[in-house]
Amino acid sequence: MDGPRRPGSVKRTARAADPLPVGIRTFVVIGLAAWAGWLLVRGLINRKVPWIGLAVLVVPLVWLLVTERQWIDAEHEFSAVAKTIAPASQGVHCQRWGEHLTYLGSDLGHVEFNAEGEPSGPAYLTYDVCRDLSSYWKAGFTAKNHPTTDQAIAVHVLSHESEHLTGIESESMAECFAVQQDATTAEQLGANPQQAYLVALRYWTLIYPNMPSDYTTPDCAPGGKLDRTPGDNTWP
Repeated sequence: MDGPRRPGSVKRTARAADPLPVGIRTFVVIGLAAWAGWLLVRGLINRKVPWIGLAVLVVPLVWLLVTERQWIDAEHEFSAVAKTIAPASQGVHCQRWGEHLTYLGSDLGHVEFNAEGEPSGPAYLTYDVCRDLSSYWKAGFTAKNHPTTDQAIAVHVLSHESEHLTGIESESMAECFAVQQDATTAEQLGANPQQAYLVALRYWTLIYPNMPSDYTTPDCAPGGKLDRTPGDNTWP
């Protein structure tokens, strides 16, 4: 990667976001279920059920249903974290695989704002971010002692987009508040305080200094104007 991807952005819309389209996974599940049902009914009528053909359809169908359930559980977990920052928000939407294939943006997440300057939907996180968030959330104690850079970025993107959900449109302000929120976000994903600090420190030292100018500000520093707890000798 030539440089760090932007953790998120604000998108201005004239109205609230439209409901999300039905994903490719849903169409595949419906198609496989319909096909399996047709084979079963035809087999019962003909008194010769094609068990091998049914198995070929049922195995991927079960896999898709299980993985979708896991994805929904993760989405609910991340939404719960977002709502600790923005209680009135709609939480988080994680891209599904089909959305990922057709996504042409460069941001790792975004929040849409309406003409009145208010968040008009959930925070949208990319497939990769949600995958890395899930891997961190489900990681064991030892793994959480060694967070990857991708996991640290994913934790930060969740913090960053959650700050936008409070109504903050400024990227530099959302970024700075998110830097200070990252340790708490990591704890909410199962880390202990020491492990959570490692995540926040990794982002602050490795990623933040290389972010685009509209995401950084000299005010984002210990004791600076955007320090939410000045004088406590704690940063980030």
